[in-house]
Amino acid sequence: MQINQALVRFGSLDDVERDALAAGESWLTRHERDRMRAISAPQRRRQFLAGHWLARALAAQACGGEPGQWRLDTLDDPRPRLMCSGRPDLWASLSHSGPDVAAAVAHQPLGLDLELSGRERDVVGLSRFALAPEEAAQVAALAPGPEQRARFHLFWTLKEAHGKRSGEGIRPSTARRVAARPSLPAPAEAWHWPLPGSGSLALAGWPGLEVLPGVPTSTASAWRFHPAA
Repeated sequence: MQINQALVRFGSLDDVERDALAAGESWLTRHERDRMRAISAPQRRRQFLAGHWLARALAAQACGGEPGQWRLDTLDDPRPRLMCSGRPDLWASLSHSGPDVAAAVAHQPLGLDLELSGRERDVVGLSRFALAPEEAAQVAALAPGPEQRARFHLFWTLKEAHGKRSGEGIRPSTARRVAARPSLPAPAEAWHWPLPGSGSLALAGWPGLEVLPGVPTSTASAWRFHPAA
């Protein structure tokens, strides 16, 4: 994997968890095992295990070694890092929503967010709270329904991915000052994939980001972040 590339995978929680369980728990660090055992919600515990395994599987695919040889840690940065003796460190980003899980790895910081359409929400109100004015206006201009939810999830996942890339997370006061706008593929710093049922998957990286095959490239759209008008 080259410096300008990222590897992304999106799949079923059941499938990824099955692979993780087949490998036992020895690949988890002590800190990860403690964190996982402290999670009371069974679904959230499954998502934790699957996401941490998927990141390792991607690291092994990108730079070699076996998934269990890679160690995941946050060190002194909230953004996860993957380390394996004799191999370059990788940045990682994990996300999950309902029955699915996603991960991305790269040589540079990046952010990934997955959102599946679930319960009904006031997407117009949420847009005014967390999106840039121009983004919120696009959501409000659509009639209530799947298309409006899809447009909200597009901006929401791009916004979440942007916050994960920086390590700051999504802060509404900051998020409203950044607008995602369509870009040509070559200078794009973010990519978005629409998912069934108004869902979204978004990746934020750097200008010139190239996504390696692993998610459907035919449906992807390219984006750049700009100061909001």
